[in-house]
Amino acid sequence: MIGVGDLLSYGKIGWGAVSGVDAFANALAQYSVKLVLRSKSIDAEAAADIVERAQAAVPRDSGRLFGGIQAQLADDVWTVSASAINPRGRFDMDYAFLVEHGTQAGVRGGRRGGTVQVGGRSRAGAFNPETGRRYRVANANRTSARTHPGTQPQPYFYPAVDAVMEERGQRQAETLNEPL
Repeated sequence: MIGVGDLLSYGKIGWGAVSGVDAFANALAQYSVKLVLRSKSIDAEAAADIVERAQAAVPRDSGRLFGGIQAQLADDVWTVSASAINPRGRFDMDYAFLVEHGTQAGVRGGRRGGTVQVGGRSRAGAFNPETGRRYRVANANRTSARTHPGTQPQPYFYPAVDAVMEERGQRQAETLNEPL
């Protein structure tokens, strides 16, 4: 049979357990807030570091690509991007990817092939079966064999991202082990 003294002892244990849960919940809430704030500052530093390292490694010609490496914060998410558009180009193509990964060598330029024989002689304006177009009179016999040597890859962006993200992971792990 349980006596009054035993009930008081159980009551003290129960009260201690409940007050311990409250203290634990408060400590956990404080730790979570500090962890989030430290994590946000680590992310901001990582984004700035990626921009700095990528800009240090990017080859510079006109400076468009150097200036196009940026970090932006939107909805608590950092985005680092590289962009450069050649204003002299015909297609407004962003060439940041081409610098990072390089290009293949090949033949570029106009039409290739000889003139079409129509009625036993070469005719300007005749249909070219290779291209599906007609030859213009001014360049009916034109063959173009301009070659492009290709460009070697000059990685600047992804090496910076890989190095900084590894360091960021280590800093985040250290943050978990720091005391409140």
